[in-house]
Amino acid sequence: MLFLAATSQVGSAAGAVPADLSQYSSGPVRVTADESELRADWNDEAGEGWRAVFSLDPEEPLIREIAVEGETVLKEARPLYVGESGKRRKGWNAFFDFPPSHPEGTRHATGRFQLSGSKVRTIDNRVELGFEGMRMGVFTGAVVYTIFPGSRLIQQTARLSTDEPDTAYYFDAGLEFAAPDDATPGRNMRTPFAYYDTEGVLREPVTNGLAPERVPYRVRYRTLATKTGAGSVAVFPAPHQYFFPRDFTSNLAHLWHRSRRGRVSLGIRQIRDTNWIFYPWVNAPPGTLQQMSVFFLLSKEKPRDVLDEALAFTNRDRFRPLDGYRTVSSHWHLAYTVQALASGFDWTPPFKPVLKDMGVDASIIMDYSWRRASARPHGATARRARRILQGLQGAVGGGLPADSIGRGERSPRRALGAGVSQAGLLVHEPPTRW
Repeated sequence: MLFLAATSQVGSAAGAVPADLSQYSSGPVRVTADESELRADWNDEAGEGWRAVFSLDPEEPLIREIAVEGETVLKEARPLYVGESGKRRKGWNAFFDFPPSHPEGTRHATGRFQLSGSKVRTIDNRVELGFEGMRMGVFTGAVVYTIFPGSRLIQQTARLSTDEPDTAYYFDAGLEFAAPDDATPGRNMRTPFAYYDTEGVLREPVTNGLAPERVPYRVRYRTLATKTGAGSVAVFPAPHQYFFPRDFTSNLAHLWHRSRRGRVSLGIRQIRDTNWIFYPWVNAPPGTLQQMSVFFLLSKEKPRDVLDEALAFTNRDRFRPLDGYRTVSSHWHLAYTVQALASGFDWTPPFKPVLKDMGVDASIIMDYSWRRASARPHGATARRARRILQGLQGAVGGGLPADSIGRGERSPRRALGAGVSQAGLLVHEPPTRW
C-alpha cells in the first residue's frame, strides 16, 4: 500500500505499531508503509537505488534490511547503546567534577529497545524515521534514523531524556546485525574488517567469532569498517559532539568491533575512568533532549573501500586551511617552557610536528597561571614567570627586567606580553579561526 498524502497514519497488523506519516512530505527520500513495515527509498551520489526497510513488529529486529539495487547489504539489525549515569555536585561545571566519586556511585545500563510507536518527518530534503521505545537506565525516548539523499550515509540517534536531577552521563553506540555467511563449523565465524592503526597503516584482520565482548581498537581517523552481507559498513562518531576536552589527549581505543554466533556489531565508545580526577561527562539537565548520535556509511564494496570513503567525512583528522585565517589550537598544558629552557630555543617540541600535520598553525600554551602569580607574587608561580622571562630574554638578546616580577614594577601578564612581542612570537593576522 502506497501513501501519497502528506497526512496519513498507517494501521497496524496484530502486534505491530502504527506508523505516523503526518509530518512526511514527498521528496528525494520516498517513504512508503503498510501494516508491517516502513520503507525508505533514495538514490546515492552515483544514482544507485537504496532501500531501508524497518519492521513495525516489536518482536522483530528494527531494521529488516538495507539493500542497494536489490542486493542486501545489511539485515536483521538492532541499535546498540550502553551508558553510565551519575550525579553532579558542582553545578553544571562539567570539567572539575567526577560523577564516579559521588557517594551514591553511578548506574551502568545497557539500552533496551521495545518498539511502541513510529513517526516519519521530513526536514529539508532529508527524512527522519523515529521509533519510540528506547530505554537506557534513567533515560527514555526514541531511536531516530536520518536518511540523506545523494548519499549512503545514515545517522542513528538515540534521542533520550531524564527527569533525574543533576544527571551526567556518557554513552557507547553501535549497530548489531545478522551475518550468517560468516559462520563456520563449531559456531565460529570469519568476519573481515579494516581500520588504520595509529601510525596510519591499513590493517585488515579477520575475527574468529570467539570474543563475547566488544573488542576496542586504537584507530586513526576515528573510523572502522566491517564486512556485511553484500558489502560493508563503516562507523564513526558525530563530529564535535562525542569527544570531550581532556587533560590528556590519549588514543583510548574509541572504536570497537565484535562477531559472535552469527551476528556482527561495530560502534563507538567512551571510557568511564582513566585514573584521573578530571573527566568531563555529558550534562543532562532534567527534561532536555540528549542527542546520542553515531554515523554509518554503507557500501557494496569491501571494508577497505568504504573505510577510505568515510575519511571524506572525518577529513582524515586534519583541519582544512581557510584563506586569510590561521588555525589555532588552544589551552595545551605541555610543560613547553621548562623543556625549552632545558633544551634551548633551537629545540623542536614533539607536539609541534603532530599538530602541524593536523593543519594547526599555532597553539596557545597554558603553562602559566597569571591569577596565581598576581595573588602570590613571591611564590613558586612567580619564580616560574622569572624563568619564562629569562628564556625570552635570551631569545631577544636581553633587555627584559626579569627580576621585576614580584616587585610590583610590572605585572606578570604585561612583562611576559612584552617579552613575547619583542621575541617576535605574536603574529598579527585576520580574526582567528577557532
